[in-house]
Amino acid sequence: MLKLFRFKRWWSVIPPQVLGWLYFCLLYNKVNVLNYEYGLIYFFVALVSTAAFGYLFNDWCDIESDSLTNKKNSLAAFSKLQQFAIVFFFFIVSILSWYMINKSRWVDFLYILQIISLILYSAKPFRLKERAVAGILCDTFYGHLNPALITLALFLNHGIDCTYGIILLIIVIITATLKGVRNIMLHQIEDRKTDRKAGTNTFVIENGALFTLNIINKVLPFEAFFTFALVAFISLHLPPFFLSLLFFSILTYLKFSGWKLAYLPKRQIKFKFLYFLNDYYEGWMPFFFLLILCSHNPVFLFILILHFILFPTFIIKLRNEFKTIKKNITTEDDY
Repeated sequence: MLKLFRFKRWWSVIPPQVLGWLYFCLLYNKVNVLNYEYGLIYFFVALVSTAAFGYLFNDWCDIESDSLTNKKNSLAAFSKLQQFAIVFFFFIVSILSWYMINKSRWVDFLYILQIISLILYSAKPFRLKERAVAGILCDTFYGHLNPALITLALFLNHGIDCTYGIILLIIVIITATLKGVRNIMLHQIEDRKTDRKAGTNTFVIENGALFTLNIINKVLPFEAFFTFALVAFISLHLPPFFLSLLFFSILTYLKFSGWKLAYLPKRQIKFKFLYFLNDYYEGWMPFFFLLILCSHNPVFLFILILHFILFPTFIIKLRNEFKTIKKNITTEDDY
């Protein structure tokens, strides 16, 4: 079983921004974490096992195509019976852990959609990952939008103003969709050579990398605007949260040598900001929610430490960014 995850840590299948929305819900509801003790445990198990199921099911369906391109596949080393047993194990764990959570039928419906979309994305004859636009939308839904909706619907279930909740939902849907579309397009650009060799007809294969890159750069300003809107709206209820965007913006400006951007070629600018918003969603957002939680209740210090043990990328990137900023200040060389 150990060789199953030799290519990545098992918890790395969890989107950190989903935990960020969980921390937001705990903050908004102003509850002690112990009130959610068992619900949080079951939710975490369901989150891990469902994400692992989706990741492994996709690998299971890709064994043949990955073999054509010598692409690493976490299940290829196992027999067919073992492959089925591993995927089925995580599917059962996800279903059982979800069953243990106290929830509404509406949340159950979202969870069922999550499982269905994971299957439709990878399995034949549907295999939406090979259907261009449908693949982009499906990946965006199960990888970014629906996990946020499930978390908010599950834990933000009392004490929320109706108007506030509706506006928050609209902004979350827009930002999660834009982020999801950008990320899957970038992923397909990176995989375009192996996808072409394997005969996988993705959006990028069908429309070209340059066309896709131009779409991403046109979408980025809208994503940045709605990210600002989301932070500003959350800050109406949690004013300190706005500092997360302020610090992120300052560090990003310094990291990218903002004073030099006006002199850079347009072609270079196209490639400079493709991933930078991910650092906010996956690093700064959950970190600041946890930081505010710690100021309300020291119990969350343990969760903060645990979060960084599971997701050390934020600290590593932050350290590297300070090194880059120091270099930018002391040299005129572009990085």
